[in-house]
Order: sequence, then C-alpha cells, then structure tokens
Amino acid sequence: MGFYARYFDDKTNQLSHVQISQLPERQYTNSPDKVINLGFTPSRIWLKWDIRNQTNEPIYAILEAQDVDFVDAYVVSEDTTYFLETGVLRPFSNRHFGINSITLYLGQHPRLLYIALKDMNGLVLPIKLGAIRPVVQKVYRETMINAFVVGVMTLISLFSFFMFVSLRDRTYLLYALHILFSALTLLTFEGYLFDLLWREMPYMNNGINSSLIRLFTLLTSIAFSVSFLNISTTHPRINRAYKGVGILAIGVVLAKLVGIQSAEMVFNVIVLVTFLSFLATGFWLYRRGFRAARFYLLGWGIYIIEILLLMLTLFNVISFDHTFTYYGYQIGAVCQATLLTFALIDRINILRDSNSQSQELALKRLDENQQLIEQYNLALENQLQQTQPTASIELQQVLRVIKEERERVKKIPIPTMESVLLFFPGDIVRIEALGSYTTVHFINRKELVASRSIAEFELVLIDHDHFFKVHKSHLVNLNYITKYRRGDGGTLIMTDGSEVDVARRVKPEFLKKMGLDS
Repeated sequence: MGFYARYFDDKTNQLSHVQISQLPERQYTNSPDKVINLGFTPSRIWLKWDIRNQTNEPIYAILEAQDVDFVDAYVVSEDTTYFLETGVLRPFSNRHFGINSITLYLGQHPRLLYIALKDMNGLVLPIKLGAIRPVVQKVYRETMINAFVVGVMTLISLFSFFMFVSLRDRTYLLYALHILFSALTLLTFEGYLFDLLWREMPYMNNGINSSLIRLFTLLTSIAFSVSFLNISTTHPRINRAYKGVGILAIGVVLAKLVGIQSAEMVFNVIVLVTFLSFLATGFWLYRRGFRAARFYLLGWGIYIIEILLLMLTLFNVISFDHTFTYYGYQIGAVCQATLLTFALIDRINILRDSNSQSQELALKRLDENQQLIEQYNLALENQLQQTQPTASIELQQVLRVIKEERERVKKIPIPTMESVLLFFPGDIVRIEALGSYTTVHFINRKELVASRSIAEFELVLIDHDHFFKVHKSHLVNLNYITKYRRGDGGTLIMTDGSEVDVARRVKPEFLKKMGLDS
C-alpha cells in the first residue's frame, strides 16, 4: 500500500485523528515507495489512504512491522467507523486479532484509512491489504518460518551448552549465549515476546529490553569470536580493541536509553563494523593456517550480507519487499548459527587430528626408548661377565651412562580430552596458553591441545632447566630459540618459525639465563 499512501509530518505530536481528517489534501505528501520508509524521526507521521473495495468480502490491513511503538488507526467506512490506539507500547488487548502482527478491520465498504506512527527507531513499514484468507495465510506462513528459525537456533544453543558441559571449554558456552540472544533479538523484532510473555505489561517494550538484548547479542559475539580465534593470547592488541568496542557499545546503548535519537544509528554502525572485523580477522587467520576459520568466515559472511541488505532498506537504496530483505534477519541468523556450529565441529576434528599425530610421535619415541633400554641392558650384561680387575670401575661407568640416558629420555604426561599421552620434554618447542587449556608445539611442527593449564606445566617441568616462562601465555624450550630480537621486552624466533613475545618483567632474568648482555 506504500505507493498509494500520502503522509503528513505532525511535528507537534499532538494532533488528534479528528484534526488530521480535517486537513486539506495539499498538506499531505505522496509516498514515493512501495514500502513506507520514513527513516529516523521524532515526529508522529500520519498516513492516509482512499480505499475502494472491489470485492464482496470485508477487507483487512496488516502492518508487517511488529515493533512500532505507537500506532493510531482511524477507519472510516460505510459499515464501520472507529479509532484504535495500538502498538507495542499499548495494551495487547487493543488489537483486533490476538496475534503478533497488527491487523485492522476495514469493513466491506471502507472509504478512508488514517494510520499514525511514532517510534524511536527507524520507521520502515510494509502495509498490505487483503481479505481474511490471504491475511491468515500470510500470518501462518511467517509464524512457521519464525518457528523453524527459532527451533534451529534453540537446538544449536542446547548442543553448544552440552559441549561446554562435556569439554569444559568456555568457547561453547559463549557460542550458546550468542545464539540464545540472537534468537531473542528475532523474537523481539517479530513481536513474539510481547505476545507470549508480557501481554499485560506493554511497558516492557519501551526499547530498553530490545536494546539490551541486541547489546548482549553483540557482546557475546565478540566474546565468542575472541575465544574461538584465540585472539586473547595470540593477538593481545586486537583483543584490547574488541574490549574497547564492547565498552563503546555499552555507552551508546546507555545514550539511547536516555533519549538520544542518533544513538540508534551509531549502534547499528558499531554492530556492522564489528561484524566486518570478524570477517577480516577470520580471513587473516585462515590464511595463516587456522583451518577452522573457513566455516567461521562463511557464517559471518552470509550474516553480514543480510545485515547490509537490511541497512540498505533503511536508506531506501533497495526495496524491503523482497525475500532476502523481508526475511533477511531470519536467513542470516539461521545460516550463521548452522555454519558456526560446523566451525566448532571442525575445530573438534582438528584437535583430534592433532592429538592423533602427536600420539604417533609419542609411540615412535616410546619404541626408540625401548630399543635403547635393551641395548644398555645388553651392554651391562657383557660387563658383568668380565672378570678383569677393572670390571667394577667400568661397570660403574656403564651404570652412570645408563642413568644419564634414562634421565634424558624421561617422559612427562600430557592429558588430552580423550587420554593421557607421554612425551619427551626435548621434543617440545613451546607451550602456549589457551584459556584453561594449553597448546603444545613439537619439533615436527605438530601441535596438541592439552587439558592442563600452563601453570601446571610449569610444575611438571620445574626440573628441566631448558624451559623458561617468557610470558604469561608462553613457556619455551631455550634449546629451540634461533634469534632474539631486542625491544621493550623483546621477541623470540623459534625453530618452528613462530614469534614469541618476552614480557618486560622477565626480560632481565631471561637474558641472564641465556648469557646475554642486558
């Protein structure tokens, strides 16, 4: 009905429907859009239609934006004339039908329809006209689509929470929370929370709840991405930047809650820029060999495309009346949730592959150790068979050599998600913190995620002088340092090509350990 509408900007926000109906036609402006798009305005906007029903059935007008704060409708018909105050900040009982969509009964012979809109967010409002059957079919179809999307997101959230309980990896908990708040965002936009939870409490829709839900959706997405991509330990600067974005978003939402109109647009820009940064960071890490980022990139890529399409509708660049814009959030949310779940599953597979490869190395070293023990046992037996006077001295030497070799090949236990593996400390290049877990990097460029903190590894390796904790997130084998680059704390270049920062507080002790000048 957008093309047939004329609108009047009531800057006073006080004109009644009677006063509006008495305004001359020249006071109204023709709407240029198929879908009414009034942007961000503090005014109350009155829309007017001349209607002629060519059917033999009563007709209805359905407002397809369910989160408009105030909707005032004035219907003038030969068989029914009434004024209705509705919207999400009005009692739910004011609606003609008790559903999430606002539907207006126009009667069989309508002449004029006036609708006033006021909202603190952008006013993008598709309005359609039809008989009862197509109206019901449309509501039913949208309900089924939304129920499917929310059902998928609920199952994914439960699956992620189950993985968190099983693995004790907070990445899964953060992802479960992110999906939960994404689903709540959808339910808020579509008016289902008002319909299902607080019909008698319209003040719950005053913008605070929806703003807080969207804020938590953003914050949990940041926390999940930081944890999934391991940004907090590998890229501290990016991690600090994301913390700053979170604080900025909180400040903007608080500004919106106190009535600053432009805060809504600023928050949308922050969300978009943050999501684009996820895409850039994931692509960069994927290029550096983080294979699990491929599904992460696909998930955020589709989601961001849909968000961009929705934002373009707010600026009238593209039409809202299209499948990929009308159902944009639903499509983006379900694709993102599904693909990010694939990313988490892929992450598990990568960890299993790493564990398998590390286990092969451990078994190989175990076989070598067994052969070495057999050789020394044979040498010891030969020495015991000798009867020369010097045999006891030679025997002591052999025993000393055996003892030294056994100490050299002594293994340390490394617990994983599936088992406990034994490794030679000399095969470890470095140990990197991964939250309550650690990533152990070996000389064959393989790695293993261990369910042991870096502090626990310090205790296990306390007797091995060639291990040194150069940073709160890194324990390195000094035998595999190829280069020390001077700086505030300095940077180590390891034999596997990795770069490890040296904390400023441990720099003097490290230089002394390495025999370098401070």
